[in-house]
Amino acid sequence: MNVQMTSDKTDHNPAASLNESFGQILGKTLRVIMADDHVLVLEVIANMLSARGNMHVETATNLDDAMKLAAGYDRLDVIVLDYDMPGMNGLEGLSRMVALHKGPVAILTGNILPGMSDAVRMAGGVGLMSKSSSAAELALILRAIAFGTTHFHSQPSLPDEADTGGLSKVESRVIVMISKGMQNKSIGAELGLPETTVKMHVRSIFKKLGAKNRTDAVRLWKLRAVSMI
Repeated sequence: MNVQMTSDKTDHNPAASLNESFGQILGKTLRVIMADDHVLVLEVIANMLSARGNMHVETATNLDDAMKLAAGYDRLDVIVLDYDMPGMNGLEGLSRMVALHKGPVAILTGNILPGMSDAVRMAGGVGLMSKSSSAAELALILRAIAFGTTHFHSQPSLPDEADTGGLSKVESRVIVMISKGMQNKSIGAELGLPETTVKMHVRSIFKKLGAKNRTDAVRLWKLRAVSMI
């Protein structure tokens, strides 16, 4: 593989930065743990990284097994955790893995939500990767992370509060999840927030919408959305 190097080190050219990091550690076999409960996806990515990415990859299908694997090493180059696999409980699992101090930890997910990058950073993660990325892209990103950089996949943004019926961005995400029948604990796990914080957002939503309960809040929110079209 031909890797082009560049001497223009700026924050405005992330592709150039990734290529440079990749080139500087190209000769090193990385030690990687990748955990995902989608076994087929896990095997395909792990096999590709092992065969063509110059990486030694060990796999797990849940957080507990991933932590047991990590505990057997003094230091790993990268640890990749699926956001939705068993044991993660939102970003609590990320914090637990980071606390082991076995290497940089990144999150892999098929559903990147607004605000997720900040939540991952706060939990100690160094990367947020999309499952829509190609295996070659993942290999490049993992090598850059192993060299000490961070990578956070671009994410959708929500309109400002003035455009969402008076609700904040977090509240807008919460009311969408309430409309899907999700309870506070599940919402907290999805957003990486404590359940008590979710309850505060729900109370704020009720107050702003003048709602009596969750069903009423969804009804009023939808009415406001229609009136804004």
